[in-house]
Amino acid sequence: MANTKTLVVNENDIHLTFIDSGAPAKTPYVTIFAVHGMCFTGLIFKKVSKIFYDKGFRFVAVNRRNFGGSSPYTPEELKELTGGDDEKKNAWLRLRGQEFGLFIAKFIQQNNLPPITPDGKSGGAVILGWSAGASLAIATLSIVDTLPQDARGLLSAHIRAFIGQEPAPLALGLPTPPKNWAPLRETSIPEELRFQAFAHWITSYFEHGDFSKRDLDSLEYVLASPLRPPSIYNMTKAETDEMLQLDQAATSDLPFLFNLANPLKAAFRKVCFDPATKELLPKMSIAFMTGTMPPAFGPAGLWAVEREQKEAGTNHIQLKVIPGANHFMHWDDPEKSVEAYLDCIKL
Repeated sequence: MANTKTLVVNENDIHLTFIDSGAPAKTPYVTIFAVHGMCFTGLIFKKVSKIFYDKGFRFVAVNRRNFGGSSPYTPEELKELTGGDDEKKNAWLRLRGQEFGLFIAKFIQQNNLPPITPDGKSGGAVILGWSAGASLAIATLSIVDTLPQDARGLLSAHIRAFIGQEPAPLALGLPTPPKNWAPLRETSIPEELRFQAFAHWITSYFEHGDFSKRDLDSLEYVLASPLRPPSIYNMTKAETDEMLQLDQAATSDLPFLFNLANPLKAAFRKVCFDPATKELLPKMSIAFMTGTMPPAFGPAGLWAVEREQKEAGTNHIQLKVIPGANHFMHWDDPEKSVEAYLDCIKL
């Protein structure tokens, strides 16, 4: 159903690979561009891709740079990410957003994707950013005004929604909870095993306290629940061999998250609260979602967005909680996930 393809996005020969469900039988249709998180490539979305296609949507899961055959970062780019000053870090994030923005614009043009219909009930595109992928999605939406005029016009006519699925506060440039924990930084775990431990931990289910209290101390940061096995146990060896890239977390994702807090926060606030973004992308709705059983960063991220929205004096961002879902609900519970995504899009 889905074929891996490659699209060159700019004159520097930067290319992104992707899987594409293809156009459904009926048109106009909505296209969903999904961006994966740490360690797992865009193939993690293959189950929801099929369901969306069967429902008359087009689903495109894009591999970020350094993943799944997309262009690796150059040594110079990694050096700027880890050692550059604030100006260079802002420029670094802007370039990544421009690359993905040009990918979307070129994909729209090459595939003649239908724009949002006058009644708003079909057509257009949704950007779904899962986990660390939400950072790239937000970076992209924050730089639409810097794209060439034709690309800017395409995104303005097509983007109808952004969905942030369980980004950690850090992925939005917001403060990390004091009790935050992850195997990646646990020195008692042998260094060569930390990323393997992370893959088991992040795919687990966690039992947290009462969500209604918005209490960070009520979250379980370390111990997984025995109620349901980690999602990685529902993957075959062939599937993990195909879509699990543990080494890229250390190479690019962790430096990205820990060094770009200020640029990420500025991008997040520009996308969510700047009237200029609303003017440029007038049809775009915004939603953030979390399950009730992911690692603690899932609900912590949602509550951080909720606080930001309250401080901004607005309530236009939809905040959605999915009972019983973990960080890999699109793998373990794809039907439930599609329902949640559709509710966020509000067709």
